[in-house]
Parts: sequence; structure tokens; C-alpha cells
Amino acid sequence: MYVFDDLRRDCCRLCRKGAVCGTIGRALFGAHIVCFHLGPKDGAQMIVQGGMHAREWVTSLLVVRQAETLLREKLPIGIFFIPMTNPDGAELAQRGCERFPNAAELLRMNGSRDFRLWKANGRGVDINCNFDARWGRGKGNVPYPAPASCVGARPESEPETAALASFTRRLRPVITVSYHALGREIYYEFGQRGAALGRDRALAEAAGKFLGYRVVSGDLGSAGGYKDWCVSRLGITALTVEIIGEDKRHPLREEDLAGEEKNIMLPLLLAELVRGADGG
Repeated sequence: MYVFDDLRRDCCRLCRKGAVCGTIGRALFGAHIVCFHLGPKDGAQMIVQGGMHAREWVTSLLVVRQAETLLREKLPIGIFFIPMTNPDGAELAQRGCERFPNAAELLRMNGSRDFRLWKANGRGVDINCNFDARWGRGKGNVPYPAPASCVGARPESEPETAALASFTRRLRPVITVSYHALGREIYYEFGQRGAALGRDRALAEAAGKFLGYRVVSGDLGSAGGYKDWCVSRLGITALTVEIIGEDKRHPLREEDLAGEEKNIMLPLLLAELVRGADGG
């Protein structure tokens, strides 16, 4: 289990070790969306985020482990780690709905007290369908609150989406990396062309070679995702990294991170590549 209380303890521990800790905003029911910053404060920056889908809470644990390990490295660019973008969802998927003020509504949406497969936030909006990038036009999108795939009332209707989008707009990172599960695949494409497509494909292929993951070309009907929005609205490289092989099944456990150790160093590899591309 890894919920917001665990992240808060890790935040204190990493701060004592030298990380700069903060928050990019709050989730629907008040939990902070925590971030850690490592490396140079000026110049190029990267965002690494996890925990967007509730049932994929193991990605939050992975991102914290990345930050803790990379504290010992000299980073060529600054990196912001956002381990748990959807803290309400992580709570729901692991502890159920009893602590939520809208518990009855959540139970109606889910149809069961078992929330281990829940993906959405605390009111049934899938925040990775809630960004302004072909919003509402993705395969499987639904307009009503649900455990997964609900697009919300409008782009950035959810506080989690709005916080991440606002932070990214202000920071203007050179690259973002979003962790999801399952499949051991990397996605990078969302309509970019020419030099931008070549740049993004090269970085995705470098990451794929390093991790031993398959790199997937084409957007495959994606819409409303953070990666989609970063590519189409900001023109920056954005990778979605799906960890853990398809021999595993949801709900995932911490033990399923075994074999994903190379991901710990992926931000450093990408930081070196984008720094080199800038001539630094």
C-alpha cells in the first residue's frame, strides 16, 4: 500500500536529505499534489510524474525511489518529480470510499466496495482524459462520472488536471515523462511532424533501448491525456512510460515493481540527452 500519508512521510525524509519539496496544488478533497525538485534551479527543467490513475499507485512509489536515488547524482538539468498526481484516487483504490464525503455516490458509480480497479479521481473523472487535447474524442471516453474514462465537464475541470497543466505552462519544461502501468511500452506521438517528430522519436527510442521496452508509434486514438496536451499545446517532448509486463494484472502490488529497476535511472539518461541536444 502507498497512499498520501506514506508520501507525506517520504517528503519529510527526502527534504532532510536535500530535496526541495513543495506542492503544485491540491486534489479535490484537499490533499496536496506533492513535488520534489533536484538539480539546477535555473535553465532547462524536466517533469516526471506518476500516480495519475488510481489503480496505478505503484508508479508513485517508483517516482519517489527515482528522486531518492538521483539525490546522489549530479544532474545536468533540473527535475521536478510529482509522484502522486491523483492522491484521492490512490486512497480510493487502496482503502475504499468510507473516508470520502461523497461515499454513497462513489459506491453507486463503482457498483462495489472493491475500488482496487478504480482509475479516476474522487468524483469519477479520469484526469488523463481531462486535458485540452482532442478532449472528449478518445476511444472509450464517456461523459458521465465513472471508475474510468470520464472526460469531465470541460478540459481542466478537475483540480488535479488544472494544477498539473498550470504548473507545466509556467515551467515550460523541455521534456515530461508520465508513468503508467501496464505493458512495458513507450508512447510519444500525438500529431507532431517534421523536426519535432524526429526529436521525440529519437528520445523515445533511446528510452526504449535503455529499458528494453517497445516504442509505439501513432497516437492509437488517444485524446485528453497529459502527454497529448504537452505535445499539441506546448510543443515539447512528452513520453508516456507503461511499466510492468503484461504477465501481471491489476490490481498491482509493490512486488510487481521487481524487474523495473532500470526505470530508476531513466530521468538521468533523458536529462543528459536533452541537455546534449541543447548544446549544453
